Amino acid sequence: MAKTYVINCRDAGVDCDFEARGATMEEVMEKCAEHGIQNHGMKGFGPELYTKMQRCIKILDE
Repeated sequence: MAKTYVINCRDAGVDCDFEARGATMEEVMEKCAEHGIQNHGMKGFGPELYTKMQRCIKILDE
């Protein structure tokens, strides 16, 4: 069974329907950071925010 990592803006408390899925946590965090910068006007994705967002990741067995 393969694992799928999933993160979305709503779990982080943001009113946005974005969801990222990937085969690794790193892949999902990359997509998340890119989305935050492009769509939410973030200037960067520092260690504190990275840790907060990592806690929002769900791991699905698919």
